[in-house]
Amino acid sequence: MVSEKANSGKILSKSHLQSIKEDKSFYVLKSLLESLKEKYKLNASEILSLAEEKTISEALIPISIFDNKELSCLEAIIKYLKEEFKSRYHEIALALNRDDRTVWATYHNALQKRKEKLPVKEPKFSIPVSILTDRKLSVLEAIVSYLKGNFNLRYSQIAVLLNRDERNIWSVYDRYRKKK
Repeated sequence: MVSEKANSGKILSKSHLQSIKEDKSFYVLKSLLESLKEKYKLNASEILSLAEEKTISEALIPISIFDNKELSCLEAIIKYLKEEFKSRYHEIALALNRDDRTVWATYHNALQKRKEKLPVKEPKFSIPVSILTDRKLSVLEAIVSYLKGNFNLRYSQIAVLLNRDERNIWSVYDRYRKKK
């Protein structure tokens, strides 16, 4: 049986490749690729790499990065975005709606407290960067309200996930409710 290797390293059979080529979606994709090639003078692999590229503002932050006592939530988030995404301070500042200097100082404070990378485990829960842009809320208020509102977690569960005291989580959520 003849087969070809796709970019992902997956081996596709000849019949599978044929069914993909006959799919209407493939025809539309091929037409779009041709249009983008002509318009922007790019090759197919450049276009596909752009499609796979995620912006930092679309990133999901795994809850496991908060599994430390030394860093504040903002420090952990900035350290994670800087080290895992190899982002510049300005990109992080735009994504978090913060000043570039704040991001720089926060990252350097985090490095003073913890030199090694943050533990990134398979996330049971993730937090989108976009929830952190509302400056009326503290970072912890935004995270707690997101976890409570979207996953309906109890204060004790959120406290364990964020490595914080349950009473603190209750106070943070109460402060959030008063603001909203």
